[in-house]
Amino acid sequence: GVRALLALVLDPTAFTGQKRTHTWSKAQPKVTLRYKPEENVTLYGGWSRGFRSGGFNQTGVGAVAAAAGIPGVNDLFNAETADTWEVGMKGEFLDRRLNAGLALYRTKSTNGYFFVFLPANSTQNLGNVDAIYKGAELELNARVTDQLDVYANFGYTNSEITNDLIEITPAGPVNAKGNQAPLVTKDTINLGAQYRQPVGNGLNAVFRVDYQRLGRTWWEPFNTTSRDPLSLVDLRIGLDADNWSVTAWSKNLTNKIYNAEFSPGGFLFRATPRRYGLEFTYKF
Repeated sequence: GVRALLALVLDPTAFTGQKRTHTWSKAQPKVTLRYKPEENVTLYGGWSRGFRSGGFNQTGVGAVAAAAGIPGVNDLFNAETADTWEVGMKGEFLDRRLNAGLALYRTKSTNGYFFVFLPANSTQNLGNVDAIYKGAELELNARVTDQLDVYANFGYTNSEITNDLIEITPAGPVNAKGNQAPLVTKDTINLGAQYRQPVGNGLNAVFRVDYQRLGRTWWEPFNTTSRDPLSLVDLRIGLDADNWSVTAWSKNLTNKIYNAEFSPGGFLFRATPRRYGLEFTYKF
């Protein structure tokens, strides 16, 4: 019965009604300094600590993962702590028609999460890995004309696993140390434009297009599987007045087929294909 299933699939020590408890806690301080050399320019810098609680994998997962040669996965996954240093600049230029922001950051993550599917007992689990992330973000927003707004965002993240994480493979042990951290897209680009044109009688025609490019993304710490760079397009066309609007929209307009999530061992989740619809809003 249930007892035999627990012993066979999970852990001989597991039993029906078993309860596990654990407490995680951590202070999350933040320090920020700002300086305005000019009225329209702000320089800032600071340090902050982020915290994400740990939790429980299925009972017996640690032994199953160890037998399969997969490190970093235990019955208990640890809480993550992330210490981040950031410096940046924000400013308004060209009579406030252009807004710009630049940020540089470094994050040291301890016990970050990564996803593992174990086919041996058909369980989805979280493991822990340490990593350092270094990156930059650039944001630009411009009012080109009274009708046309455009934006551009660029992001770059270089990640590196910093602890020994050794997997046993038929070809011998493989250490993930020095690899890219899982589920981190190295470079991203977001571009968009919105055009708003009065058409009379208090009505405005609105056209908006958003483009996103996602760079290569590694799925797991050993960097054996990744998603190729991909591009996505969203579109909105509508008509609005002071208190109502009607909009036709489409997300993933080009119907790009790609994986939103993947884990070696057989877990695969496809991203949502093209969607479209009609939206009506009324303000009371």
